[in-house]
Amino acid sequence: MPSLYYNEVWSHPDKPLREHLEKVAKIIKCSIEELPLNLPVKKKILSEILYYLGLYHDIGKATSFFQEYLREENEDKKARLKNDPKTKHSLLSAVAAYFAIEEYLKEINFNNDFSFFLPVAGFIAVRRHHTDLQSISEDIKIDESEFIKEQINNLNTDYLLFLPKWKEVFEKLKSFPNSWLLKKLSWNQWIKEDKGVLPYLIQHLFYSLLLDADKHEATIGTKLKRKILPSNMVELYRKEKRFNVPESKINELRNEIYQNVLNQIKILDLEKDRIISLSAPTGSGKTLTSFAFALNLRERIEKEKGYCPRIIYCLPYLSIIDQNAKVIEEVFKIAIGKEPTSDYFLIHHHLSDYTYREENTEYEPDESEILIEGWDSEVIITTFVQLFHTLFTNKNKAIRKFHKIVGSIVILDEIQSFPHTYWLLFKETADTLAKHFNVYFILSTATQPAIFEHSKELVTEKEKYFTFLKRTQVLVKTSSPMTINELKEYIIKSLISKPQSTLVVLNTINSAEEVFRGIKDTLKRSGFEVYYLSSHIVPIERLKRIEAIKNSTNKKVVISTQLVEAGVDIDLERVIRDIGPFDSINQVAGRVNRNFKNENKIADVEIIKLKDERERFFSSYIYDSVLIDATERLIQLFTQISEDNFLNLSEKYYKEVKRVISDDESNKYLDGIKKLNYEYIGNFKLIDEIDKIDIFIELNDEATEVLKQYEELIKIKDIKERKRKFLKIRKEFYSYVISISLKKAPKDLFPEIGGIRFVGKTQLEDVYEKETGFKIIQNSSIWI
Repeated sequence: MPSLYYNEVWSHPDKPLREHLEKVAKIIKCSIEELPLNLPVKKKILSEILYYLGLYHDIGKATSFFQEYLREENEDKKARLKNDPKTKHSLLSAVAAYFAIEEYLKEINFNNDFSFFLPVAGFIAVRRHHTDLQSISEDIKIDESEFIKEQINNLNTDYLLFLPKWKEVFEKLKSFPNSWLLKKLSWNQWIKEDKGVLPYLIQHLFYSLLLDADKHEATIGTKLKRKILPSNMVELYRKEKRFNVPESKINELRNEIYQNVLNQIKILDLEKDRIISLSAPTGSGKTLTSFAFALNLRERIEKEKGYCPRIIYCLPYLSIIDQNAKVIEEVFKIAIGKEPTSDYFLIHHHLSDYTYREENTEYEPDESEILIEGWDSEVIITTFVQLFHTLFTNKNKAIRKFHKIVGSIVILDEIQSFPHTYWLLFKETADTLAKHFNVYFILSTATQPAIFEHSKELVTEKEKYFTFLKRTQVLVKTSSPMTINELKEYIIKSLISKPQSTLVVLNTINSAEEVFRGIKDTLKRSGFEVYYLSSHIVPIERLKRIEAIKNSTNKKVVISTQLVEAGVDIDLERVIRDIGPFDSINQVAGRVNRNFKNENKIADVEIIKLKDERERFFSSYIYDSVLIDATERLIQLFTQISEDNFLNLSEKYYKEVKRVISDDESNKYLDGIKKLNYEYIGNFKLIDEIDKIDIFIELNDEATEVLKQYEELIKIKDIKERKRKFLKIRKEFYSYVISISLKKAPKDLFPEIGGIRFVGKTQLEDVYEKETGFKIIQNSSIWI
């Protein structure tokens, strides 16, 4: 312990409380002043409120109880003191922060519809800065008032005299709980009035800024400096790769769309055009085009509005994140002449590297986690789950990065993958983020869902571009449903008579695996390479197979679940797909004749209807019947649909879906949001998955080495040290982890180490096959 320990009040074993409070307040104030906000509260007032929040967030540590806990060196006694309610500091700090903000607003005569809410938002942010958010109606009741009084009586009040408004705050604390009795009555009245999504997002903002400043001060010490990005990065890349030279019809299309979109930058209305669509055919270069648009929009915003947006590039599936990340990484390498460090470009998902690097610095694992989870970068590429589970959650860890979304440019690539049950929820939230938090959304897809009626379309001649190419045609073959055996026979017969590289997309893992087993030997003998893809194969192996499919010039057959259909850059000659929603059909068509190598050839996309032995359609195990019914009504009059008709039919499909979908799920969450009922909001899941378990597969020597490291770190008693060690191997570890439905897991589950199940090499033969992955239990329910 420091020699002056007993003459100082401490926040942490090595840091005086005043130093911590003042630094956190400074970081918060610096962060809020960088953010572009259009709130019903002036920036100057918000800045002061949040400064108070930082200064008061840990004042509860100035009690004799907390200081005794910090000084204690006996581990057993220290553990008991830590769990003593009188040692807890967040609630007392929250009450003090509430009174401080209230006093400040009174001093400046601030009085509008939010004058009551702002102190509450500060109270909640401080009260829950070490836990997850709870229902505000419950939080404001303060059931623990009996020990708060004792804490107040044991505060080192002289030490806290440096705090603004401290004398007024302490007077109110001394009269506690009487000074609090009317608060909950006022709150219950205020929350009854429907004020939309805005209070919820303001609460998110307060909470996010406090969490991030607290983490940065304790771990990193300060905020990182922002980086400059050249707006012409993509143009430099395109010149290097000769993309701007139209050597084919498809490149002509890509170049024209690219220029068409970039021409919109100058005429975009920065105040009105914040929900933006980029609708273009599959394979037309939307990744580079949307990124180039975002870079140029960033430059214009910085020049005209005085702030610099981050670019947050979101994708629905891990299978396409690494693919798109490699492209953007290449753009950086050519534009800045070196590998981009983490402060320029960050990949964030559960399989990504957890090492944060600057020019001459590689951060320690705990520091890296703070910076990566906090999205401290100029360009972040991440998943839909990361984004939407930041917007709709009560989780401390997820909300911490919310303020990085404020004032950002968010690219939602393959937006058609967003669940229709949450369209209304997303629309109301996005509209509020655009209006009050200056977020620009770019919705990029070949099949634009009907979420926003009046979004700004960047591709001004999209009808022209969608009819420009006739690469594919959909052949509707759903009138005579097939069994799996009939499908196997059909695939073999058709490919032997007319060899074509073919993609077969099926709706369940069971059906995909059965078809693969039934055709692989015959087709291999006929000279085909045969690949299988599903989520039952470990991630590292899936990525290897996708690369092999892309790079092979031989005739090949790929049997897959839907994980390949949106955004995966493979180019085959033919598709057979079990029926799914029309947007999925459109997307899977983009995996054939993608680059239009033979401009005189039209690739077939055959839509079949597959049934099991119980006469149940496989599509019904996966998709909402609303989507399948809408698709069947749309295509039932056709036997053949040319690519130049995809746009028209896609728009009809989404109009029909919007007409028949229920907004019940969205309205439930919107009700929770408007009442700030965080426990309910915490139930939100973007992907409604059945119960699953994570299983590590010891597939090879590399997996064995990772497993050894994991087994060693699990023995470490210190939780923080164990976590630091795990972050170093996290990416490699999860490359061998698959998630399996409990319905498909063996009755005798695998051994568990630290919350993860493990399949060792000696068990592989019984549990995991090299070609098809995790073995499915026979006669189990059929799920994806």
